[in-house]
Amino acid sequence: MPEPEPDNAPDTTIVDTTVADTIPAGPRASRWRRALASAQKLLQRAPWLLPLASFSAGWIGFALVQRGADLARLIALIALIGWPWLLLEPLVRRGLERRYGKRFVVPACNFVTQSLQQELLFFSLPFLIGASQLSPGHLLFCALAIGAAVLATADPLYHRLVARRPARRIAFHAFCSWMAALVLLPMVLKLPLERAMPLALISVSVWLLMTAPAMLAALRTPAQRTRWGVGLVLVPLLLWGLRDQVPAAGLWVTDARITQSIDKLVPGSAVERIAAAELSEGVIAFVAIRAPLGLEQGVIFEWHHGDDVERIPAKIRGGSKGGWRTWSRKRVFPQEALGAWRVDVVTPQGQLLKRMRFEVD
Repeated sequence: MPEPEPDNAPDTTIVDTTVADTIPAGPRASRWRRALASAQKLLQRAPWLLPLASFSAGWIGFALVQRGADLARLIALIALIGWPWLLLEPLVRRGLERRYGKRFVVPACNFVTQSLQQELLFFSLPFLIGASQLSPGHLLFCALAIGAAVLATADPLYHRLVARRPARRIAFHAFCSWMAALVLLPMVLKLPLERAMPLALISVSVWLLMTAPAMLAALRTPAQRTRWGVGLVLVPLLLWGLRDQVPAAGLWVTDARITQSIDKLVPGSAVERIAAAELSEGVIAFVAIRAPLGLEQGVIFEWHHGDDVERIPAKIRGGSKGGWRTWSRKRVFPQEALGAWRVDVVTPQGQLLKRMRFEVD
């Protein structure tokens, strides 16, 4: 088996080499090689085509989720088909290299993998953007996802920074696989987010451990191997620790307000300031949340006042066109209730869905 190229070694792959350049002439060329070459030529002539199609499919799927249409799950399933390839690609690549050699396999695998990364990243972006709130964590995560999508489409940068470097290529695979799982697993398998997040992280972590020997062998110096080895352990732990900063992709708050009345799921007028004398009537935090059809998702209303926090759980179900309506009513207030109040609607693992504020004076 050919040894992996060192991470910092000069690359011997010519960037301009295409799948078509590696296909043998004559009738012995297989149909799948020719189809792959044709697809690569098309995308080379129109490099914007696949990202645009994937981004459009993502918005269509997002719009269908908001309408409660089951067709969104079919679109998500089509997008999810590429996920196993990203997980298996390092192993498949080595097997194909032993059988066919690097001349065809390297550009072919790079092309297929880059195309699937573009598809999954651009498909996921509308769901991440739609679920994001104006919080630093959400904005940073969306910026990271957008940066990865742009990198996957910028061929010169992608080939220089990702495709040529085995260790970086595997790390980029891991990020794309994890993000795609976060978005697609709740839609396709109807998993609540508190189950989809650990499942995505565990599957990618196991995959990283399986590919660790090839990744570490591709590095030249002991210092590089040490850094990557430490990263393999710390990065999944860091992502789990920061899970509350990831947008709750697939959930969308269509209405949210602080009010003091509700009648048959119809909330009263929104209020921003409440007199202390009126607290005896209670305060209601109301939300309407759209979710994929068939998904049952827990949410928590967190009432914040200074350092005090009261948590009230609730449950939503996907498929409602106007969003599943639920609310939390607070009737008991402390003696020192004056000042700023905040109600955060979050998932059980702390992902922010909506933040509402009101003042008691």
